[in-house]
Amino acid sequence: MTQRADPSGTPPGLDLLGPCGAEIACLFTPPFLVLHRLSGIYTARVCLLLLLDLGWEARLRQGLTLEDLCQELPAQARKPLAWMLPFLVGAGLLQCQGPSFLLVGTPDLDLQGLRDEVEVAAPGHRSNFDLLDGVRSHIRPFFLEGRTGESLLFDLALFPLWLAYFRNENLAYLPNNLLTLLALREGLPTGAKVLELGAGAGSFAQLVAQRGAAEGWLGRIADYRYTDIALAFLRRAQRDLRTTAPGLPLSFQSLDLNRDLGAQGIEAASLDAIVGINVLHVAHNLERTLVDLHSRLRPGGRLVVGECMKPDLDRPLYLEFFFTFISSFTEVELDPQWRPRHGFLTPEAWAVALRHAGFSQLQATPPPRPLMDRHPDFTVGAIAATV
Repeated sequence: MTQRADPSGTPPGLDLLGPCGAEIACLFTPPFLVLHRLSGIYTARVCLLLLLDLGWEARLRQGLTLEDLCQELPAQARKPLAWMLPFLVGAGLLQCQGPSFLLVGTPDLDLQGLRDEVEVAAPGHRSNFDLLDGVRSHIRPFFLEGRTGESLLFDLALFPLWLAYFRNENLAYLPNNLLTLLALREGLPTGAKVLELGAGAGSFAQLVAQRGAAEGWLGRIADYRYTDIALAFLRRAQRDLRTTAPGLPLSFQSLDLNRDLGAQGIEAASLDAIVGINVLHVAHNLERTLVDLHSRLRPGGRLVVGECMKPDLDRPLYLEFFFTFISSFTEVELDPQWRPRHGFLTPEAWAVALRHAGFSQLQATPPPRPLMDRHPDFTVGAIAATV
């Protein structure tokens, strides 16, 4: 969740948060709000420092266009730079003069001060900044040698930093899981068969086990199928998740959402719920994947999509910095009507895509508009869509 709430730091009122407003409002603690604000500043500073690491300060001080900067770089560099330059303008670290981007003066690029401040306001959350530092230190060969972002950012050195980020104890990440859980919980039938796409570090399954047991609905789930394409995550989940998600009836499977699900053993009309948190935006052909997911759900079954959601497609979000180097995030098939951009989409774009695939009865947690109109940095939510 990436929200500054409003310039005064006031969190959204219950009137904007929908039926689960009381449970959502508890996310907006002072430590969370400070962590979000400082994370945005830290990301912007790391982003500019990366450009300086690459030796581009003199060119930036002269002013240059995206085209100028991309000359003699690998073609893959264009999309990250097309995101980074406007993001830095929005953060006040670069100026935009027509098509040119310009570095002026001596911007504040202090990182240690921000680390110290977040440790006071949100103790134990400096690890979020460690991941940003890790991206900066590892990603230069992406620009200079044409190495893939996947090979650089998911090596063994950074893997513990990703695990430290994608956990429920991280105030910056918890809202992704909690909002999706609230959307899933409301429609679970007794004996439900649930499949989680791209389950990663397993933090959502852990939250389902914890909240489901505490609230008395865990017993409705007859089978919870953890899936991921990454073998490192799958093996870790098989080793640890039965202990960290006690009471959840787990099964495990390697699954690639870009391949036909039937060919991977997911039978038609066999599931009551499919859930994915920040995973469906990387579907190479979103239309084909959503139609395939629709066919795997029983009548009345639901797809629950938890996603970072943009107020508008042209606005960079600081969380995108992690992902602009990853081809599965940027190299997707586009459609001008219902898949207009790669990466994170607006709530309206998700609604169009889901209805286009045959889903109905869309319910958002929390309702995105007019919440985003009053708090444009509120950029996470869940949409439940029914077959």
